[in-house]
Amino acid sequence: RTTMSANEHLEFKSIVLGEDPALWAAFSMLWENSESRCPFQSPSVLRHHATKTDDAKRLFMLLQGSDPIAAVVFKRDGSDNLTFLSDLKTDVNRFLFHTEADDEIKRTFFKRLFQTIADEDLSLTLNSQYGDHADTLLLRQAAESAGLFCAVVENSACPVVEAASPEELFAHVHGLRELRYRVSKLRNQQGATFEVFTDAPDETSGITELDAWTDAFCATHVRRWADTPTPSSFRNDERRVFLRGCLQAWANDGLLVRFSVRVGSERIGFVIGLRSGNDTIIHHSTTYEPRFAKSSPGKALIHHMAEWMSSNGCRILDFGDGREDYKYAVATGERPLVRIFIANKSNVRYILSSSVIRMVRGNRFMYDVYQRHIKPRLQS
Repeated sequence: RTTMSANEHLEFKSIVLGEDPALWAAFSMLWENSESRCPFQSPSVLRHHATKTDDAKRLFMLLQGSDPIAAVVFKRDGSDNLTFLSDLKTDVNRFLFHTEADDEIKRTFFKRLFQTIADEDLSLTLNSQYGDHADTLLLRQAAESAGLFCAVVENSACPVVEAASPEELFAHVHGLRELRYRVSKLRNQQGATFEVFTDAPDETSGITELDAWTDAFCATHVRRWADTPTPSSFRNDERRVFLRGCLQAWANDGLLVRFSVRVGSERIGFVIGLRSGNDTIIHHSTTYEPRFAKSSPGKALIHHMAEWMSSNGCRILDFGDGREDYKYAVATGERPLVRIFIANKSNVRYILSSSVIRMVRGNRFMYDVYQRHIKPRLQS
């Protein structure tokens, strides 16, 4: 097929999203043919999220003929604010664009999306956007061209190890003495074995292997963060069920890669990995058994991941959202994440609210107070 062009007939749709199989089929078709195939916008995981929130869901889609070429799914957060449905479980949020969609297609999609926002006097809070991505620049330009208020706040980053080939990725990670030492110590002193799982759950068993692995992950996470200022959210049974559903959804879409390390019959370290495109694994979530903290199973698992990636065509290890020190001990760079606020300029309340957020983020002392004292209380 030739590159899709905005000069051809385009139809923009704004749809209240329910369980309509045809809509989900169209969205799935676009995701399969999208530029990034981002796991956080995969069809199965968004359908899972849709069942876990009572917020109204909106699908915005651009079609060329009968072919979907751009889309995003939002949830209504409050009376008049839209956020990504994928905010329920994400490192980064993406708009979906067909691989053959050019910049004019993207501008057209953003233009019609923002026209809807303006006409309905809605606001958009776009969390976890890549600050250095070309699509983010197009989005900001389109919002400003539409005469909307648009503010960008630096929020976080995704540290990454990016190499020219899978072999070079492993060479970089293997070259880190600390990681090699942790693998050797666990194997030689603890008799540890390393595991990787890429298969979908066995639906015929009473409790699937995936369910058992997930339950062990959650229980370990609770022990890891007990008696700290940020206790685990998995103390809540609903959060455990939610995570189990996410992992099953990602497995159904062929995106889940689970890594763990076992000592005897006990798993002492875990990493939830997600495929992103053809060459990237996202180190999405991790935990370890605190009794084995001195053995650093989390560091050993990074080496294990890189070894598996070198044999499976992956050259980018993305550590996901967060600037933890252990990530930067391995990373070769980072992808900045920003939060974007968009609304009509007459929406004074929203503009003031976003200004407060920008002020807190821009003041190191205030942000530290928020991170250390306010955020943990809100989470607990």
